Amino acid sequence: MIFGTYRFVAGGVETQNDTYMLQNITAISARRPFLGAGLSIAALLAGFGAAFHDLLFAHEWAILGGICTALTGVSLWLGRLQLLSRDLRGLDLGTALYGSYRHLNRLRRETAAAIHVARKEDRS
Repeated sequence: MIFGTYRFVAGGVETQNDTYMLQNITAISARRPFLGAGLSIAALLAGFGAAFHDLLFAHEWAILGGICTALTGVSLWLGRLQLLSRDLRGLDLGTALYGSYRHLNRLRRETAAAIHVARKEDRS
């Protein structure tokens, strides 16, 4: 699942806002940008629950556990696919889209293969 569009067109990749030419892309990155923050907040909430365990009711324990589980799950699931180019260095235009990390990693491999084919065709 991705938020937005991502499709291959003749010699390029088209997202919801931009079109990138495959020959100009120097790097493709699929990362989990919220992993550190999500796990840190979940750990802090779990520490809060452990510190005040004697004062919390059962439903408050359940709420804290649910929030910690949801934060951990979302931070592991959510990813960002970024297309980098010398032309885009320092600009925010390199960010292509957000979505499931697993799906974006698959798209990253497909895009890398398409770039390899496009560069091979340019040489010949």
